[in-house]
Amino acid sequence: MKKGNLILAALCILLGIGVIAVSSTYPTAESYGTGVPGPGLWPMAIAIVLLACSAMLLYNTWRMKPEKNTDIDLFGPGPKRAYISMAILVVYVLLLEPLGFIIATTILEFIFIRWFSKKSYVVSFVIAAAVTAVVYGIFQFVLNVPVGSFGLIRL
Repeated sequence: MKKGNLILAALCILLGIGVIAVSSTYPTAESYGTGVPGPGLWPMAIAIVLLACSAMLLYNTWRMKPEKNTDIDLFGPGPKRAYISMAILVVYVLLLEPLGFIIATTILEFIFIRWFSKKSYVVSFVIAAAVTAVVYGIFQFVLNVPVGSFGLIRL
Protein backbone atom coordinates (compact mmCIF):
# COMPACT_ATOMS: atom_id res chain seq x y z
CA MET A 1 0.00 0.00 0.00
CA LYS A 2 2.85 2.34 0.81
CA LYS A 3 4.42 1.96 -2.61
CA GLY A 4 1.05 2.46 -4.32
CA ASN A 5 0.36 5.60 -2.30
CA LEU A 6 3.75 7.06 -3.16
CA ILE A 7 3.32 6.33 -6.89
CA LEU A 8 -0.21 7.78 -6.87
CA ALA A 9 0.90 10.90 -5.01
CA ALA A 10 3.76 11.43 -7.48
CA LEU A 11 1.42 11.04 -10.46
CA CYS A 12 -1.11 13.45 -8.93
CA ILE A 13 1.63 16.00 -8.24
CA LEU A 14 2.79 15.79 -11.86
CA LEU A 15 -0.80 16.14 -13.07
CA GLY A 16 -1.42 19.11 -10.78
CA ILE A 17 1.71 20.88 -11.94
CA GLY A 18 0.79 20.18 -15.58
CA VAL A 19 -2.73 21.54 -15.14
CA ILE A 20 -1.40 24.67 -13.43
CA ALA A 21 1.12 25.18 -16.26
CA VAL A 22 -1.55 24.83 -18.95
CA SER A 23 -4.29 26.81 -17.18
CA SER A 24 -1.91 29.69 -16.46
CA THR A 25 -1.74 30.26 -20.24
CA TYR A 26 -5.53 30.77 -20.48
CA PRO A 27 -6.99 34.27 -20.72
CA THR A 28 -7.60 36.05 -17.42
CA ALA A 29 -10.44 38.27 -16.25
CA GLU A 30 -8.52 41.30 -17.45
CA SER A 31 -8.42 39.83 -20.97
CA TYR A 32 -12.20 39.80 -21.13
CA GLY A 33 -12.67 43.22 -19.59
CA THR A 34 -15.88 42.03 -17.94
CA GLY A 35 -14.60 41.05 -14.52
CA VAL A 36 -15.74 37.48 -15.21
CA PRO A 37 -13.18 34.85 -14.16
CA GLY A 38 -11.33 33.37 -17.09
CA PRO A 39 -11.33 29.70 -18.14
CA GLY A 40 -8.20 28.95 -16.10
CA LEU A 41 -9.78 29.69 -12.71
CA TRP A 42 -11.34 26.32 -11.94
CA PRO A 43 -8.65 24.08 -13.44
CA MET A 44 -6.09 26.04 -11.42
CA ALA A 45 -8.18 25.82 -8.22
CA ILE A 46 -8.74 22.07 -8.67
CA ALA A 47 -5.03 21.53 -9.40
CA ILE A 48 -4.10 23.36 -6.18
CA VAL A 49 -6.53 21.15 -4.22
CA LEU A 50 -5.03 18.09 -5.97
CA LEU A 51 -1.53 19.18 -4.92
CA ALA A 52 -2.69 19.72 -1.33
CA CYS A 53 -4.33 16.27 -1.23
CA SER A 54 -1.19 14.71 -2.73
CA ALA A 55 0.94 16.36 -0.03
CA MET A 56 -1.40 15.00 2.67
CA LEU A 57 -1.21 11.52 1.10
CA LEU A 58 2.60 11.68 1.10
CA TYR A 59 2.65 12.85 4.72
CA ASN A 60 0.23 10.15 5.90
CA THR A 61 2.05 7.46 3.91
CA TRP A 62 5.43 8.34 5.41
CA ARG A 63 3.87 8.22 8.92
CA MET A 64 2.05 4.94 8.20
CA LYS A 65 2.63 2.19 10.75
CA PRO A 66 3.94 -1.11 9.31
CA GLU A 67 0.79 -3.01 10.34
CA LYS A 68 -1.34 -0.62 8.23
CA ASN A 69 0.76 -1.36 5.14
CA THR A 70 -1.51 -3.99 3.56
CA ASP A 71 -1.73 -5.33 0.02
CA ILE A 72 -4.07 -3.63 -2.43
CA ASP A 73 -6.52 -5.70 -4.50
CA LEU A 74 -6.14 -4.20 -7.98
CA PHE A 75 -8.49 -6.62 -9.77
CA GLY A 76 -11.47 -6.96 -7.44
CA PRO A 77 -14.99 -5.80 -8.30
CA GLY A 78 -14.45 -2.25 -6.97
CA PRO A 79 -11.27 -1.52 -8.93
CA LYS A 80 -12.75 -3.09 -12.08
CA ARG A 81 -15.67 -0.67 -11.81
CA ALA A 82 -13.21 2.22 -11.48
CA TYR A 83 -11.29 1.02 -14.56
CA ILE A 84 -14.50 0.83 -16.59
CA SER A 85 -15.44 4.35 -15.41
CA MET A 86 -12.03 5.65 -16.52
CA ALA A 87 -12.43 3.95 -19.92
CA ILE A 88 -15.85 5.59 -20.33
CA LEU A 89 -14.28 8.98 -19.52
CA VAL A 90 -11.55 8.42 -22.12
CA VAL A 91 -14.21 7.64 -24.74
CA TYR A 92 -16.06 10.79 -23.63
CA VAL A 93 -12.95 12.92 -24.17
CA LEU A 94 -12.45 11.38 -27.61
CA LEU A 95 -16.08 12.06 -28.58
CA LEU A 96 -16.21 15.56 -27.12
CA GLU A 97 -14.82 17.31 -30.20
CA PRO A 98 -16.84 15.50 -32.91
CA LEU A 99 -20.13 15.34 -30.98
CA GLY A 100 -19.83 18.56 -29.04
CA PHE A 101 -20.20 19.34 -25.37
CA ILE A 102 -23.99 19.07 -25.14
CA ILE A 103 -24.42 15.67 -26.81
CA ALA A 104 -21.28 14.01 -25.40
CA THR A 105 -21.90 15.26 -21.85
CA THR A 106 -25.56 14.26 -21.88
CA ILE A 107 -24.61 10.76 -23.05
CA LEU A 108 -21.86 10.48 -20.41
CA GLU A 109 -24.15 11.58 -17.61
CA PHE A 110 -26.94 9.28 -18.84
CA ILE A 111 -24.57 6.29 -18.82
CA PHE A 112 -23.26 7.08 -15.32
CA ILE A 113 -26.72 7.74 -13.88
CA ARG A 114 -28.03 4.44 -15.29
CA TRP A 115 -24.96 2.56 -14.10
CA PHE A 116 -24.60 3.96 -10.60
CA SER A 117 -28.19 4.74 -9.59
CA LYS A 118 -30.32 2.40 -11.74
CA LYS A 119 -32.91 5.14 -12.44
CA SER A 120 -35.35 4.61 -15.31
CA TYR A 121 -34.32 5.61 -18.82
CA VAL A 122 -36.60 8.63 -18.83
CA VAL A 123 -35.51 9.90 -15.40
CA SER A 124 -31.86 9.32 -16.29
CA PHE A 125 -32.20 11.26 -19.54
CA VAL A 126 -34.07 14.16 -17.91
CA ILE A 127 -31.46 14.46 -15.13
CA ALA A 128 -28.58 14.19 -17.65
CA ALA A 129 -30.09 16.83 -19.93
CA ALA A 130 -30.86 19.18 -17.01
CA VAL A 131 -27.37 18.89 -15.51
CA THR A 132 -25.79 19.43 -18.93
CA ALA A 133 -27.95 22.53 -19.48
CA VAL A 134 -26.95 23.95 -16.08
CA VAL A 135 -23.24 23.27 -16.65
CA TYR A 136 -23.47 24.74 -20.15
CA GLY A 137 -25.20 27.84 -18.79
CA ILE A 138 -22.62 28.33 -16.05
CA PHE A 139 -19.69 28.04 -18.44
CA GLN A 140 -21.27 30.04 -21.26
CA PHE A 141 -22.93 32.86 -19.35
CA VAL A 142 -21.32 33.07 -15.89
CA LEU A 143 -17.70 32.09 -16.57
CA ASN A 144 -17.76 33.42 -20.14
CA VAL A 145 -16.17 30.21 -21.48
CA PRO A 146 -17.66 29.14 -24.82
CA VAL A 147 -18.42 25.43 -24.77
CA GLY A 148 -20.93 25.15 -27.61
CA SER A 149 -18.72 26.26 -30.47
CA PHE A 150 -17.74 22.80 -31.71
CA GLY A 151 -19.30 19.42 -32.55
CA LEU A 152 -22.67 18.64 -34.09
CA ILE A 153 -24.60 21.36 -32.26
CA ARG A 154 -22.95 24.76 -32.63
CA LEU A 155 -24.48 27.39 -30.38
